[in-house]
Amino acid sequence: MRTQLSSILFLTLATAAGAARADGAPVNVVAEPAARTAVADDPNLDRGFVLPTAMTQPAGSITYNNYELLLHGVTVGVTDRVQLSATVLAPILEDMPLAGLLALKGQVLTTERFHLALQGSLGGAKESLGRDGGVFNLGAGALASYCLRSDCSSLLSGSVMYQFFTAGNGNDGANGLLYGLSVVHRVGRHVKLLGEVASAANLRSPELASGALLSYGVRFYTGSIAGDVGFIKPTGGDIDGPFVMGLPFASISYRWQ
Repeated sequence: MRTQLSSILFLTLATAAGAARADGAPVNVVAEPAARTAVADDPNLDRGFVLPTAMTQPAGSITYNNYELLLHGVTVGVTDRVQLSATVLAPILEDMPLAGLLALKGQVLTTERFHLALQGSLGGAKESLGRDGGVFNLGAGALASYCLRSDCSSLLSGSVMYQFFTAGNGNDGANGLLYGLSVVHRVGRHVKLLGEVASAANLRSPELASGALLSYGVRFYTGSIAGDVGFIKPTGGDIDGPFVMGLPFASISYRWQ
């Protein structure tokens, strides 16, 4: 049971930490001052509610991210199109699993409205210090975002991530796909609405996951701080929970430039 819990928590980490870019020369790059301005105005534009977008943090910036007081992350803008992130699970309880993830994301195609990025990740989780075994993860995938407005303050994004998990006890590894769609829509100078749907597929089975996660909320932001509040609702199959509106979820970010 604890090993399963570690896997579930690490899967959440792998999804939530996806805002880093892969190094390499951009292809067919077009000047995009509107997108850079949108990123500068919103420290959370590199993700939707939880899923990553193809946007990245500005060069030289450092952003601290906190999810539900449990996940702590730091993102560094290496260049305007390259970003490195590290996320860890805080060991609040004695028996709480230890988990961490490194992610690297890079834009490979940018136009006035369309952005495409590739992402790679490496991480692991174990039950606690001093115990053998654990779960290790490798991930890679593509992220695409389309600016719904000319200033890129509103985005429609999609992501597909391959994930490979293996346990340190010699058991066979597991692999699958994480995929989803998200929309970020500005409705005020410092307010945006968020909507998202995410699911998974087991590559060892011809069937997709029997359910999905529906997320929705509101973002309040300035150029240096942003906060997302809303709900995550498991739905479909046999994973419907007792929460009518979904599980409450909140995150906050602060960016130094």
